[in-house]
This record gives sequence, C-alpha cells and structure tokens, in this order.
Amino acid sequence: MSEQRRAQSRERWNKALFDWWAKSYDQGRITRWFQYTQELTIANLDDLVPSSRVLDVGCGTGHATVRLGSLVPEGRTCGIDTSEVMIAEAGKKVPREAADRVEFRRASSDDIPYADGVFTHMICTNSFHHYPDPIKALREMGRVLEPGGQLVIFENAPDLSWYTWAWDKLLRLVEPSHIRYYPSRELGEMIARAGYERLELRLLKNEFRKHGKLFASVQIWSARTPGADRPAGVKSPAAEA
Repeated sequence: MSEQRRAQSRERWNKALFDWWAKSYDQGRITRWFQYTQELTIANLDDLVPSSRVLDVGCGTGHATVRLGSLVPEGRTCGIDTSEVMIAEAGKKVPREAADRVEFRRASSDDIPYADGVFTHMICTNSFHHYPDPIKALREMGRVLEPGGQLVIFENAPDLSWYTWAWDKLLRLVEPSHIRYYPSRELGEMIARAGYERLELRLLKNEFRKHGKLFASVQIWSARTPGADRPAGVKSPAAEA
C-alpha cells in the first residue's frame, strides 16, 4: 500500500472512530481527564489578549475552543476536527452571544481551511498521536500562525513509564486510528524540523489518580513560528500607528 493510500485509510479510521464516539464523548469517565488536559494546555498560552485569534486542532466536542472564546472576547476562536459529528456536538456549546466569534469546521490537521498567518495562538491536545503525517501537520499548523505565533501541544509521553509505553504498543495493535505516542525528545525534534523556534518543554511528568485517570505520563511543548521578535498577538508599533 502506498503512503498516500495508507494515510487516507488512517484518516477514514479516525473519522469513523470519532463519529461513533461523539455522542458519548462528554459523558465518559475520561471526559474529566480530557478537560483537565485542555485547561492545562490553555494555561500554557502566553500573552493572550482580548483580541487574540486562537485555533484548536483536533477540538473534539469543543470544550477548549468555547473556553478560549471566553478568554478572548474581542478576538476569534476556531476549532477543527476530522469528525462531522464531533463538530456538530461542539457547535451546540457555543453561547448565543459568542456565535459571531466562535466557530467549528470539519477539517484535518494537514489541510487547515484558513489563510496564512490568521491565528496568533494554537493548541493541540490529545490528538497528535492520530496524525498520519505529523511533520506535514506541524507545517500546516505553522502556515496559519502569524510570525511569532505560539503552538502548544499536549501529548502522552511513553519515555516516562513502562505503562504508557505498553499502552501505546497495545493501541497500535487494536486501534487503527492510533499512529503512536512520541517520546518527548522525538516530539521536540519533529517540532524543530517543521520549522518552529523557541521550543520549550513546559511539562514532563507522571500523573497519578487525577480527574478519573489512574495513571498517565504527559508532556507539553510550546514553540513559536519564526519571523517576529514580539510575542504572538501583540501588535507591532507600525500596526498601532
């Protein structure tokens, strides 16, 4: 099977899994854990201002996207997901007063339906391990970020524990949509190879008995697109003139 056909097959599996999961996504025990990790990821966004523009890649049913909407009341927040059913569920969460600045679209991580440099910030939580071509996805994320824009990724870290390492091996066997968890060093190297700068490993730790999760090994990376010295979302003096 060619790489292109393999990637298309993975994409179909991703869509089928999350279409099926969407209706119960917010009711399961794992929901509290997902929302905790999303809040943790949001807390690592730097220099958010009311007019910031934020994209949530792999948004699921939209918890993080809607939360971000409340943090940037003069800006814009968008969520994309490969599942139409997830997107439909996410749309139900948007408050009426935020309908003109919070939106959801069905899209994949390597084909984002926005113009170059639209966003100041971007998050990706609990979904990077599903991407068939992670470097392509990272470059596409960078394309829609402005110069100096910030990307924050939350993922599992199989280099921290035998449990997460073994769980990753099992998922590769039984879940076709699961590509792999990346050790922290490898994930950081991929982000750098995709052209990002100012990489920071913000978190690398094991979590025990927290928010419905018995055990987890986690990592959070922050990185910036090149081309600007100022923080993302902060206007240049020329723009303010």
